[in-house]
Amino acid sequence: MASPDPLRAALLRTTLRLLVKPVLNPRFSPAFQRRWMGMLSGIGRLPRGLQDKAGMLGGVATVTWHDPRAAAVRDGAVLFLHGGGYTTGSPRTHRCLAAWLAHGSGVPVHVLDYRLAPEHPFPAALDDALAAYDELATRGPVVLAGDSAGGGLALALALKIRDTGRPAPTALALIAPLVDLRPERPLQPVSGEALLSPAWTHANARNYAGDDTSNPLVSPLLADLRGLPPILVQFGSDDLLAPQAEALLEALASAGVDACRDFTPGRWHVFQLHAGQLPSADAAVARLAQFITSRLDALPAKEAPRRHHTLILGAGMSGLCAAINLQKEGLHDFVMLEQSNGIGGTWWDNRYPGAQVDVPAPAYAFSFAANPAWRQRFADAPEIQAYQQALAEKHGLSARLRLGTRLAEARFDEASGMWHFRTERGERFESRFFICSTGPLSQPRWPDIPGLDDFPGERLHSARWDHGVPLQGKRVGVIGTGSTAVQLIPPVAAKAARMFVFQRTANWVLPRLERRYRWFDRWLARVPPLAAGVRRFWVAFLELGRRGFEEGSLMRRLMLWQARRHLQGQVADPVLRAALVPDYPLGCKRIIYANDYYPTFAQGKAELVTAGIESITATGIRCTDGSERQLDVLVCATGFETVHLLQSVRITGRGGQTLEHAWRDGPEAWHGISVAGFPNLFLLLGPNTATGHTSTLLYIEPAVRHAIACMRAVEAGGHRAIEVREEVMRSHNAEIQQRLSGSVWAQCRSWYRMDNGKVVAIFPGYTAEYADAVSRPGMAAYLLE
Repeated sequence: MASPDPLRAALLRTTLRLLVKPVLNPRFSPAFQRRWMGMLSGIGRLPRGLQDKAGMLGGVATVTWHDPRAAAVRDGAVLFLHGGGYTTGSPRTHRCLAAWLAHGSGVPVHVLDYRLAPEHPFPAALDDALAAYDELATRGPVVLAGDSAGGGLALALALKIRDTGRPAPTALALIAPLVDLRPERPLQPVSGEALLSPAWTHANARNYAGDDTSNPLVSPLLADLRGLPPILVQFGSDDLLAPQAEALLEALASAGVDACRDFTPGRWHVFQLHAGQLPSADAAVARLAQFITSRLDALPAKEAPRRHHTLILGAGMSGLCAAINLQKEGLHDFVMLEQSNGIGGTWWDNRYPGAQVDVPAPAYAFSFAANPAWRQRFADAPEIQAYQQALAEKHGLSARLRLGTRLAEARFDEASGMWHFRTERGERFESRFFICSTGPLSQPRWPDIPGLDDFPGERLHSARWDHGVPLQGKRVGVIGTGSTAVQLIPPVAAKAARMFVFQRTANWVLPRLERRYRWFDRWLARVPPLAAGVRRFWVAFLELGRRGFEEGSLMRRLMLWQARRHLQGQVADPVLRAALVPDYPLGCKRIIYANDYYPTFAQGKAELVTAGIESITATGIRCTDGSERQLDVLVCATGFETVHLLQSVRITGRGGQTLEHAWRDGPEAWHGISVAGFPNLFLLLGPNTATGHTSTLLYIEPAVRHAIACMRAVEAGGHRAIEVREEVMRSHNAEIQQRLSGSVWAQCRSWYRMDNGKVVAIFPGYTAEYADAVSRPGMAAYLLE
């Protein structure tokens, strides 16, 4: 999702140096500078749907930016104090920054039109800010924010609030704050600065404070900073005030204040003003918004529930797709709950070394959001998470997102047709519709081995990787040889003194058709018809691979030949090669694509252990043949809980029946989306929607369209609820299981199936079959009430 940020930055820097910096000069009067800046401020791009409204706070004029289309997902507001050296700024000059901050945070952003110097010197601006804060604080939590002089003013206001015993703000977000106005501390010119000059900054200091520049409320860097709320300080390397930002961070740390440094290289003073035009500015404002929302969401929960049209559980690929499509349909009143502290789902959780997607990246981008920034054909986990983050920022999803929020209970109320939710923190929500987007790869599964909990060394799970655990020169044991293990074993083995891989079952491994993308690939990917064509090619190629799961097909013979050739070409030792030959049909488990897995053993970088594990001891792992390997670090690459889905949330439908009870014999749903007895509930990547050959996004998109069509049917008919008929769901699943019973997936033990043989994960057909079946839901399958 990246864009040509360097080129845009160069153009903006040049424009500022030509049109703005020459005017911000003591030779021009503040009145002229205000008119000039006000005239230029109408150039920026504002987010869609945001509105500005003039008003008053504490008798001071304000302009408030907010989104009127949906109920807020959190309490609170931002009091924003604009920059401009206390002499030239206004709500108009900061309209883009304020609007995008409101877009990202989902709370109103009040830009204060405080009195300016030299007509109104210190303490006029501080008095105005305090009056506005006093009124705003009576309505709920307040975050103070400001840029440049406004950042210094926000810090001075926080000090005044603290020293007068007023209710403290929730947090402070300071952008390149001006916190030291003393003339004896001269500012040094910065070659990359596009806006400020030392002469203009010092002239403004005289206009604002006269000779009182050592006053801690004028130069808050000189104040006692103890007892302040959490503070984010954001600035760029080419900023004239960067040294003041660094000095402030050092002073805050010395005072014991929770302070966060947010630094962007190669950017000038308050580059965030160009949000909507400059991608790095968009990203910086998104981080400001995330800081604000995280602090507001950490406040104690209120008793009264928040009501929304839809609640989405999870902010991975499925949740993002649902949220974006709801917005496209004009359904903006939703909230997303995500238990992790970041966006990405499995791509946030899986940060182990070597983590990659196992389908070509062009097929792992949504049809409506091509990603021209892929660096290679099989994208790394950080790339995918960055793609998801960019999607969320582009569509303003942070405003509707509650991170670090774990849902404990969801209950359907038959009388009202509403879902009632409770989080582990005690927060309560209500919604008509419930989209559950927690896919099958979300709950890590630890191996059931005696002694695991008592192992004294470092213990890691691939889905909860801790990069702080040292691996260099360590003895590392890896339990598991699935797709995750195959990815992490080579890079970990390169660091470890010794590595032992405990293999229960060998896997089918095919070569990975990897290729680095060059500048021309990324350029071509920016041409929509070409990007769509490349995506269609890879989707068709992956569908061709699906034929390899059918006995006797030409594709299956080709894949078997390729797998054998790959093993023989990379492993010369016949004993080792024999140990790496799987004893089950190709396709029964997830096929693995790797070029560096076999060489890790062949080159002696890791030892393959095929004896069963008897127990984990105080020093390592004891095997059933009596041998023992001593370990410093134990890595469990043992996958996820795919049978007992959603076991961490108690979901209750009609008649008090829980989803856990309904799925006591294994999870079932109509096309993996709707469950009988659970009205207005829509699963994404639910039972029998996984594939062994293609991108999950091809199943997510039609399922989301299906769910929205069901919502529209409820609303169009004035109904309260929609629910799949039980006989339809049972018949559908009986057919699914009948098709699977004769398939390759029924011929071995895998995460696709239960111990009783029921295959609960895999869809037995081709992608087009699933998409056609769910894209246009037949209402005859549903009950509407």
